[in-house]
Amino acid sequence: MKRIPSPLRRHQGGFTLIELVVVGLVIAVVALLSMPRINGFIIDRKVQPTATDLSEAVMRLRVNAEGAGPTPYASITTAALANTLRDRTTVLTVAGTGAAATLTHGLGATGATLVVAPATITSSGDSWTATLNNVNVAACPGLATALQNTSEIIRINNVVVKSVPANTVYNGQSAQNLCTDRDTNTFVFTFR
Repeated sequence: MKRIPSPLRRHQGGFTLIELVVVGLVIAVVALLSMPRINGFIIDRKVQPTATDLSEAVMRLRVNAEGAGPTPYASITTAALANTLRDRTTVLTVAGTGAAATLTHGLGATGATLVVAPATITSSGDSWTATLNNVNVAACPGLATALQNTSEIIRINNVVVKSVPANTVYNGQSAQNLCTDRDTNTFVFTFR
């Protein structure tokens, strides 16, 4: 006598709750481990557009400074650069208007700033600096390499890696060696 299986006794296929939890944990661990690499890739892709936007703004500021005497940048501010970049940048963020305008960059920690100040090469106000703080290691030394032809002096983490006045030639490997992990790097570019 053969037994006919009842529809209630049919074996159900599928995964157990334990199997689903294990697979979920494996996916979470892999995602967690790959996040720094993904973030680094995203930042690396922002380096060249940031350098391009900054170089174009430097050229505009140079043209505006023509005929202003030997110290044309004596009163330059972050707002001057921010207003020059307004509606022209794809990667830098301009906030505020007029004299209250500020700049943030996307090359590192959230809210990382770009600050402008007058500088001195031969006399006070003959040049200006652009300081980018909290820059991720993924942008290092690419940002300095991209701006080496525009800058007179480049500092990474307070060490000079290029100086036209001191005849210090830029070396990408030396610049790379100065970079630290995560969003801890500071770049200072001096323009004239």
